Amino acid sequence: MNRTSASLVIVALAVTAVGCGDDGRGYAVPEKICDTKVDPDLLAPLLSDGEKIHQRDVPREHGATCDVSVQGGDGGGVYITRDAVTEGVDPLEVKKDTLIGYGNAKKVDIGDDARLGDKGALVTTSCAPKGKDTTFALEVSLSSPTPKDVSERRKALERFLRSYLPTAAKAQGCRS
Repeated sequence: MNRTSASLVIVALAVTAVGCGDDGRGYAVPEKICDTKVDPDLLAPLLSDGEKIHQRDVPREHGATCDVSVQGGDGGGVYITRDAVTEGVDPLEVKKDTLIGYGNAKKVDIGDDARLGDKGALVTTSCAPKGKDTTFALEVSLSSPTPKDVSERRKALERFLRSYLPTAAKAQGCRS
């Protein structure tokens, strides 16, 4: 093989590796959810293998709902709900049945209060937008099948929440 042919083979292999990746993803992991920056390296473990990403962001008066779904593969994805909750309402109490459905929801040290389960989490933190006492609630639901080693996914979800919570709260208008 001459030098030119060898160079072409190397370039072709590099392009193939970039296009598909060896992680089973044929798509780029989003850098924004709910029009808010996320760390793609922390989001990636929560998404399944597949061919492409579909994103939908729906702003609402007191928050937003957003989802990132993977097309092809098992079709799993991430669904996020952000809400500014009025004083006196406890999002963890309101969502207690949802938290049970997430499986093995346990208290974790994120924000003011949080529960993290096998298939999702809910985090609350103080938020005083525009002078009103409110609570910011961030819920993340995972729709991909529960893996055999669920502890790794729980750790990945916790890392994502720790990173995304301050950015999402700021986007909601919460002062730090």
